[in-house]
Amino acid sequence: MESLPIHAVPGVGTTSVGLLVLTGVAALGAAVLLGLAFAAFVQRRSRPYLLIVAAFLALLGRSAVVGVSVLGVVSPADHHLFEHGLDVVLVALVVAAVYYARTVRLEVPTS
Repeated sequence: MESLPIHAVPGVGTTSVGLLVLTGVAALGAAVLLGLAFAAFVQRRSRPYLLIVAAFLALLGRSAVVGVSVLGVVSPADHHLFEHGLDVVLVALVVAAVYYARTVRLEVPTS
């Protein structure tokens, strides 16, 4: 008996137009958010902003994993390992940013 990932749809290939369009939109959105987060980090220069930049980089990485999977570079098993591994990284970075921002006193920039 063949095992399917929980969110796989039998009979639908990984190269379906809908999946490619959705992944493209997700990658574009993640890239825009990454750019905005990086601009905010450059302006604020604080650790929480750097952690948010890294979190958006992980979000963009999820789209990259789908892209290399569609190209056949990554197996379905590795795809899920990388994808859900990036989920863990993303959540950890956001939690770390919030925790750090709430526990550290306001940093005074030195000029």
